[in-house]
Amino acid sequence: MERRLSGGYHFLSFLIIAPVFLFLAVVSGYAGEVRGVTDNTIKLGVVGDLTGPVADIWVPCAEGIKTYFRYINDQGGIHGRKIEHILEDDRLSIPLALAAFKKLVFRDKVLTLMAASGAGHTHAIIPLCEKDNIPLMAVTNNKDFFQPVRRYVFTPLPFYSDQVKLIFDYLLSDMKIKSQSLRIASAYPDIAAGKDTRDSVREEAKASGIKLLTEVVIPVGAGDCSSQILNLKRVSPDYVIIHGYIGNMASFLRDAKKLGFPSISFTVQYGCVDPTVRLAGDAARNMMGVNAFGLWHEDSPGMNKLRKVTLTYHPGSGSRDTNYVQGWFAAMLIVEALKNAGRDLNGETLVGGYEKIRGFDTQGICGIVDYGPNDHKPIDYHRIYKADVKTKQIVPVTGWRKPVE
Repeated sequence: MERRLSGGYHFLSFLIIAPVFLFLAVVSGYAGEVRGVTDNTIKLGVVGDLTGPVADIWVPCAEGIKTYFRYINDQGGIHGRKIEHILEDDRLSIPLALAAFKKLVFRDKVLTLMAASGAGHTHAIIPLCEKDNIPLMAVTNNKDFFQPVRRYVFTPLPFYSDQVKLIFDYLLSDMKIKSQSLRIASAYPDIAAGKDTRDSVREEAKASGIKLLTEVVIPVGAGDCSSQILNLKRVSPDYVIIHGYIGNMASFLRDAKKLGFPSISFTVQYGCVDPTVRLAGDAARNMMGVNAFGLWHEDSPGMNKLRKVTLTYHPGSGSRDTNYVQGWFAAMLIVEALKNAGRDLNGETLVGGYEKIRGFDTQGICGIVDYGPNDHKPIDYHRIYKADVKTKQIVPVTGWRKPVE
């Protein structure tokens, strides 16, 4: 009887304990899993405008990202893992950007994100990434998103405020125009990024003792800027600082020529590109601007490599603009952070990987890159450019420089 009870007791104990061990084993297995990371792959998401108003910027940018990741995967990946990137189109729409975020995070389960197509879209996504501790490469130039530093939010881009400072530095120092003689107006689209540039122009003008003559609004997709040009002509500025994109900048320049408006148009990052010159034609003669990235034809180790890899994967494709270079650079930063994070990869080690990027020499892709726990902006150096209508390119008129503090 005791033997039967003893056997029954052990059997009953097994029935109770075995599921407990099985549960613990399952929990342990889940605890070891990291979203978006397997032994062989790293999954990340990219959100940008591929078919909307700024697709002419984002399509080459996305191609630069894709090409660089392909190159890295062909070299063996990162610590034995290949990069799998999933690209979503938000069409410069905040609801679509949020839908893309939810798909990438909850269905595709990516480790990290590069997003989104505009400042307002990024502003909507940042708190969601912070809530779930998702490292975000925020594709925006607005300084307020990064100062003070947010632990999970980085940018691959220069600040519009720095570029506006450089324009004022160039006019006052290089061109030696007296502040009391400087006649400046401002033009911007009524979106978050445009307002950031507008506010930076206001701040710099006030700090330099310059009276800003007027401000006009030009939509992102403006096909006609005649009314804005006529408003500017009434105050006769010598210089107009414009938050331009390719399409609206080209429209502004063409209408300025048509209406006899001779002022120099200074644009920031996304308007100061080769496609603007090609689209505007001879009307680009009065265009200058600021850009933080190298040019396709330049003879530097970084740009030579970019050209060689690009033409290997896309033979006969021709030259690429700085938006392509920007995508390549953003992918470079992610790869460098992944390398620094090591084989034990998760969201926290990836953040640490970004913050270890110090003195990173891109060899001509852009200036030296520094991140750190108190600095999540990589770019301080830029160049001033002017349009060359003969070659249909932008050409630098200064070396690499950063704003005077």
